[in-house]
Amino acid sequence: MFEFDKYQPERSGPRTEPQTAYTPFRNFRRRALLQWGEHCVECAAPACFATCDLYDARPDKRCRRFAYGIFCNTAYPCATGAGAEVVFRRWGKLEARANAKLFDAATVGRLEKTLLRLSPLVNTVGRAVNSVTGDIRWSYLTFGLLERLNRWLHNASDQRQTPDAFIVEVYNPTAKTATLLLSMSIVRTCIRADVRADQLPAPFLRKLSFAPGYNLSEIPFTDFAEIVGSGLPFGISLTPEAVEGTHLVFLCLDLVQYANLAKTTATKQAIGEHAERVAAKCVVFDLDNTLWDGVLLEGDVRLRDGVADLFRELDRRGILISVCSKNSYDVAITKLREFALADYLLYPQIGWGQKSAAIGEIARNLDIGLDTFIFVDDNPFEREEVARTHPTVEVLAETELTRLTEHQRLQGSSTLEASNRRLMYQQAQKREAVAVSFGEDYIGFLRSCQIELDIFDIVDDSTNRIVELVQRTNQLNFSGKKYTRDDFRAILADKAIRKTGVACRDKFGDYGIIGVCIWHLNGNQLIVQDLMISCRVQGKFIEQALFHHLMSAAERTPEKFLINFKKTDRNGLAKAVLDKLGFATAAEGQLERTVNPTTFEADFIRIMQSAPSNSTHRRIPPQKANNRA
Repeated sequence: MFEFDKYQPERSGPRTEPQTAYTPFRNFRRRALLQWGEHCVECAAPACFATCDLYDARPDKRCRRFAYGIFCNTAYPCATGAGAEVVFRRWGKLEARANAKLFDAATVGRLEKTLLRLSPLVNTVGRAVNSVTGDIRWSYLTFGLLERLNRWLHNASDQRQTPDAFIVEVYNPTAKTATLLLSMSIVRTCIRADVRADQLPAPFLRKLSFAPGYNLSEIPFTDFAEIVGSGLPFGISLTPEAVEGTHLVFLCLDLVQYANLAKTTATKQAIGEHAERVAAKCVVFDLDNTLWDGVLLEGDVRLRDGVADLFRELDRRGILISVCSKNSYDVAITKLREFALADYLLYPQIGWGQKSAAIGEIARNLDIGLDTFIFVDDNPFEREEVARTHPTVEVLAETELTRLTEHQRLQGSSTLEASNRRLMYQQAQKREAVAVSFGEDYIGFLRSCQIELDIFDIVDDSTNRIVELVQRTNQLNFSGKKYTRDDFRAILADKAIRKTGVACRDKFGDYGIIGVCIWHLNGNQLIVQDLMISCRVQGKFIEQALFHHLMSAAERTPEKFLINFKKTDRNGLAKAVLDKLGFATAAEGQLERTVNPTTFEADFIRIMQSAPSNSTHRRIPPQKANNRA
């Protein structure tokens, strides 16, 4: 339900009509009761009402962040009633304090109508009490009571009854595509103040683009299951990318259980069933009647022709390989070793659970997106189960085995790093095993790893790995920018800025080239224009050691360190790194902190500096310990 009762008709907001016909989304049998209202991205109510220049009082004295409120537009048909027409103002966002308590659709409809009918009466009572007591919180009594209702619904949620998806159904009445950031995150104000952000489930972020006309996105539950499954209070918000003026009609914003899973074709349309997909990073294979002929627990099996060659070629291209099979683990892994395939596998999932859950586990262990997975299975039921749960996973029949090396998404790379990618993951598994033995002494573990950085000047784009980093890095891409080869050549030609590459190794193995930094000195400020770090080294304080090196490599010692940072739907990890290192907002798109020569020291990382040709090395003394690490 939406805050229709706070609409202000005297502001004469637009009342549009759909210009194209559409069929509303109706494929749900149960949904949650979510209360959507206008909020400010920098809200500190009610204190900010007296201090913020942007404060504009609604009838209930909360801040008006939409041009005229939320207009109930009956010209837009939808399963939940009428469309909610909104024009966003500066700092405005649409938000719901959420819950996953699911009711049948008819019950939720009746509850919404009842609450909307009661809202004007509650508003009147609240204003009357506010006039007597002077307490502004009474003026938004409806808001407060709905917050309490949501907390009750959250506490009453049944973890055994989870939604299938979050539905975002929107009509864009303008001629321009609108981009909004969808966020699901834990509500920090509802938990203990001493709980750190890194102790909570990471926020789920998804950038959504709405073209002119009708738009439907279905976000599968698996994508945000960690948030809901935590049992902690959470919220959902939609924030426009544009500063203000985004104009949309929201039709359905709901956590739902589908009425008919067999008819979830809209999911495939929403993710672009025929659209160009990103390059695949991992192929997961079934075993029985897929990699081999026969059923292992029923008798002998024979490895299919070409499978061994297929594994070798995918591995050479840097494509990761795993298996997902309903089988006895011991019997299946023995057979895989017999066929000389076991060494190629990362985090194999062999057991009796759902294959969608198994693929999700592989993705979590590899720390790569489900949209980079391909799943191959002979069983139509298993393919459908995975496709329904993970619509971004490409699902193929076993008949495609002989054509996999020709698959457009599986061309991989010819770099040395690509051919060693599986080995790097296996080394990472060994690191994890050793880390456990150090308990909470994480810095002690890192010291034992004997991490070395090789830092060098980039003089050309002949190294394919450098080009891969500037084109493809997401999670630790601090500016969010990606360069074409021509773009990067232009950067290389600019003598006013420095281009630095970073390679990394430790006692377990060599990561290869893992970072590219573009920076320059401006007076007493060291400015990092772009920084891309491979997620393979996340959590190892490589950024901190690199920053220390940049300060020592600068022509003069800087007093301030600035980083060009732009938030995207994928680089929340980069922001977390900068937060830990004490950076704060300086200006639009920049984070800064005051520094001295010892600010970023870390004595558990050894730095070696290479000449541009990488032919010689100058060893730099170990850095001093820094508790901030």
